[in-house]
Amino acid sequence: MKDDNFYLIEKTILVTGATSGIGFEICKQIANAGGNFIGIGRNIEKLQDFIADNRLEESKAIKFDLIEIDTIHLLVSNLSIKIDGFVHSAGIVNVSPMQFFNYSDYENIRKINLDCVLVLFSELLQKKKINKNASVVFISSISAIRGAKGNGLYAITKAALDGISKVYANELSSKRIRVNTIQPGMVETDMFMQAQDILSKEIMDIDRSKYPLGYGEAKDIALPVIFLLSNASKWITGQSIVVDGGRSSLL
Repeated sequence: MKDDNFYLIEKTILVTGATSGIGFEICKQIANAGGNFIGIGRNIEKLQDFIADNRLEESKAIKFDLIEIDTIHLLVSNLSIKIDGFVHSAGIVNVSPMQFFNYSDYENIRKINLDCVLVLFSELLQKKKINKNASVVFISSISAIRGAKGNGLYAITKAALDGISKVYANELSSKRIRVNTIQPGMVETDMFMQAQDILSKEIMDIDRSKYPLGYGEAKDIALPVIFLLSNASKWITGQSIVVDGGRSSLL
């Protein structure tokens, strides 16, 4: 017997970073689960093609650069419907030792990984664009808890996401709005390719060997996100869930 608690039927989910990597896969899995999505990204052609090819009449792609924080209020004001879920998947990485800390680099990564979601989520709440019993998922990283070399700026922003998600979960519990984070390990996406360009193949091979189940795929993160968006997880909030192929279990 099919259990509808694991599906997203009649739910609409707002997804940032929806045009590539994990965010794009999350949109695909929302559709597979019977839900609709509003995908936000800078290069929306691929997402538009997916919507058209699958005749997803209730889903749409919105071209928007979240670094333009001062205009996020316009994005929210133009949303024509209330949403049942929100996934912040947009993110950038900067690989550099902390001894070479550069404030401009820090500001750029913070704007996309953290600042924009604080503004966007606040606007959604204040403009009453989120339904009761909604679910919110922030894509964090195991970098927030492992202290990987060269990932300091990225780690700062992801650790902040984990921390603020617990505050949101507490403050929004009266509305039955759940807030959780997923902490992925290394996933083979465009961001992975960027890291591979910066680091040597030898370093990447050594890192891969530390994952008992190998590096992940975007789908390995998207499916746990779907679970958190669904009614099957209605008693889970304020949690940071590691999804890393066993990497964090190693000393």
